[in-house]
Amino acid sequence: MPLKLRWRASTGLPVDGSPLKPETFRGRTSTDAARIALRVGNTTVELGDLFELEGDPGDDRLVVEGDLSNVSAIGRGMSGGTLSVRGDVGYRFAAEMSGGLAELDGACRDWAGAEMSGGVLRIRGRVGDGLGAAYPGSRRGMREGLILVEGDAGRDVGLMMRRGVIAVRGRVGGGLGRSMIAGTIFACGQVGESPGFGMKRGTLVLLGVETSAASLVPPTFVSAGGFAFPYLVAYQTYLAEHGFDLPSSMSSASFDRYNGDLAIGGQGEILTPTPRPVLKVVPPA
Repeated sequence: MPLKLRWRASTGLPVDGSPLKPETFRGRTSTDAARIALRVGNTTVELGDLFELEGDPGDDRLVVEGDLSNVSAIGRGMSGGTLSVRGDVGYRFAAEMSGGLAELDGACRDWAGAEMSGGVLRIRGRVGDGLGAAYPGSRRGMREGLILVEGDAGRDVGLMMRRGVIAVRGRVGGGLGRSMIAGTIFACGQVGESPGFGMKRGTLVLLGVETSAASLVPPTFVSAGGFAFPYLVAYQTYLAEHGFDLPSSMSSASFDRYNGDLAIGGQGEILTPTPRPVLKVVPPA
């Protein structure tokens, strides 16, 4: 039975939840686990003061439940095991993770999965800005791993991303893939302004674009024509294995390709579905 933590506190102060990850509880008894220190505002309290504990701390699975919107950095830096969170959380959820599986049934604020270097992050609600991104002043965004988001995402998804895969089901804010160095991002919904701005390499697949992308793609990208991309089938299979289905038509669809960002000599690509021709009925003269 996994260790289950149920939030029972009523504080408006910010809580540092970075100890809340599976490896923190390995080799501990329930009594020891309840004594783990958590930072609340400018003071420190014990875990048992904020949560009810139930289950086996040595199971390598951790479940956290409740309204955790004031609790930030849950799962930050986790390297293995399974973390399941049920409820809204604060900033930096599973940021800097290097392994394991982190799942969130709820919404989270900015910097989820920021600078992660491995593992799988699955979010079934909305996320804020900076998903899989580099922190301000840093030059290294997401470097490895997989991020799956079923809801909407804010601005700067994949900022300075170096490797890995991100897939977002809902809308995505402006700056998608900004200054991206490598990696692949799938955006299934509407996309905000300037996707790929400053992009050096990598691929943005904008599946939610239904008309010509000429007005959406930055002017420093150049159209390379329409093509079929068989390698996308491998991504489609990979994501399906993790429970994230892309449109079945993607394997045979034609995509318009835009290369850039040419302002920095970039060799990235933005792919958008080729618009279907519109049949116009001309009335007789």
